[in-house]
Amino acid sequence: MIRTLKRKFIVTAMIAVTVLLTALLGVLNAVNAWTTSQDTARLLDNLVQMKALGPPPEGEPPPTFPNGQAMEPPESVPRNPREDGRGRGFMSEVLTEDDRLSAVFFTAWLQDGEVLRTDVSRISTVTEEEAAALAGEAAAEGQSEGRADSFRFASMQNAAGETVYVFLENSTRWNAVLRVAALSVLAGMGGWLLMLGLVVLLSKKTIAPIAENMERQRQFVTDAGHELKTPLAIIQANTEAMELIAGETKWSRNIKAQTARLTELTRNLLTLARAEEAPTLGSFAAVDFSALVEKTTQMFQTSMEQKGLTLEAECEPGLCVRGNEAQLSNLCSILLDNAVKYATEGTALHLMLKGAEKTCSLRLENRCDKLPDCSPERLFDRFFRGDSARTQRTGGFGIGLSAAQIITIQHRGRLEAEYPAEDRIAFTVTLPLLTDEK
Repeated sequence: MIRTLKRKFIVTAMIAVTVLLTALLGVLNAVNAWTTSQDTARLLDNLVQMKALGPPPEGEPPPTFPNGQAMEPPESVPRNPREDGRGRGFMSEVLTEDDRLSAVFFTAWLQDGEVLRTDVSRISTVTEEEAAALAGEAAAEGQSEGRADSFRFASMQNAAGETVYVFLENSTRWNAVLRVAALSVLAGMGGWLLMLGLVVLLSKKTIAPIAENMERQRQFVTDAGHELKTPLAIIQANTEAMELIAGETKWSRNIKAQTARLTELTRNLLTLARAEEAPTLGSFAAVDFSALVEKTTQMFQTSMEQKGLTLEAECEPGLCVRGNEAQLSNLCSILLDNAVKYATEGTALHLMLKGAEKTCSLRLENRCDKLPDCSPERLFDRFFRGDSARTQRTGGFGIGLSAAQIITIQHRGRLEAEYPAEDRIAFTVTLPLLTDEK
């Protein structure tokens, strides 16, 4: 139980750490990618305006506005295109001349969809023919801005009626973004592993108060159970002696019945306390589960005959598991006792033990007069009674199935309940098979 609690604490803590790291790294990388995109857009806007408003090639007259006024020289082009309201963002960082000089791009001038000239002096990986082809494709598709191969482009019309396309090389910036993302993922994984180590180291100290409280409760139940056994035995013996002297009365019968019920409750509490004691590794050994099941069923033959029950058993031989034989025997006894206790008189119990590739399953099904008024999962709750009247009549306390589930968990197994029909209830135990790889 303590190991299970510790494991749940570690899993819960690491889920929280994983969510936190994922959200933090995701936000950081998203902001980095968005900032890079904005910087690229700002630089591209500045370059295309500079090219559109810049001086014409040598031998051509300077461009003028439609009113005949000469355009300003390139030095007066806004250093940040967002200052004159023509940008696509809201960031106000000023672009320097170094930003423009470090940019890798090429320019193309088009008119009526035809490439007039290109300038590839600022890039070494693109020829004039390739630049003309890219610009022509962008113009043919009617795109004024967008992406082509590893370039991001924008266009603007100058005073001469030409459309100026600037293609800015974009792969270098996004490779940097990807490198930052990869480094952040590696850093996150390292941080996750570091947190896992810290959580594992601190988990024992964290759950120590809970473990101590659980141990005290278990010890109290064990001590109280042992202390109650003696006075109950004395009450039972004195009642029987009184009947020998004065004869049996309804009072003496009631005393004996309630004493027997209290004795059974004490025994169940001790069973539950012992089930919560995690077996030591030394007590785990190879157990022939098939033989154990057959041996346990023989112990209930008398109880089944008293209720007119028959057993239809199908057990696969030679199934071995690793565990504590006493606790596994107790597990089978609890399930059989529960089936015999609540089965409809004169019906049959169906028991099946079969193996799979790595597990074996024990299924026990019986017919009952009335199904519990609860979901199957609640049957394993401690002291839960699906039908209080039926429980009182049969002497159940809602402890046995809880102890059976604890034993199953300690053996790395699974115990499930289901209602296969309106008048049937079934319990299935799944345990890992013992393999030779030890």
